[in-house]
Amino acid sequence: MSKKNKPLGYTLGERKVGIGPNKGKVVIQATPSGRHRVSFERFCELVAKDTTLNYMEVQSVLNLAADMARDLVANGDIVDFGRLGTLSPSFKSKVVLQGSEFNANIHITEPRINLRPNSTYFRLLPEEVSYERIIPKPKKGKAGKPQEGGSSPTTPPDNGHIGL
Repeated sequence: MSKKNKPLGYTLGERKVGIGPNKGKVVIQATPSGRHRVSFERFCELVAKDTTLNYMEVQSVLNLAADMARDLVANGDIVDFGRLGTLSPSFKSKVVLQGSEFNANIHITEPRINLRPNSTYFRLLPEEVSYERIIPKPKKGKAGKPQEGGSSPTTPPDNGHIGL
């Protein structure tokens, strides 16, 4: 099921450090770039391609699983959601002075579902990814012309590929 991935795109930017041992120094930092959003529909199509299910069946099963987990958590249960992690109920509570009446409808706020991600699933291994440096396009000023003075580091001779 593992397929060869495209390199993760990144840009380099400068920023001034506000805390720590490099406080006040200007440093260069990589930022993920060139990312695209995969719609739920497209995701279902991709899953369906590798199964005997069609797109609509995959979509129905994923939506049913999400809705069922939400209902279970709303009833106070903790749901093990497989590789993704664990879903559990949570909320915020206002403090009430001792001796005062605690009213759950007033003092408990923002009920929500917390996802505690599976750390091994959400951590990519170095051999699973490679990187490609992307040169950002110049930002246009008010007159529609590229702004002057922006930093644009050059691409290294190996085109920024690291790893595989």
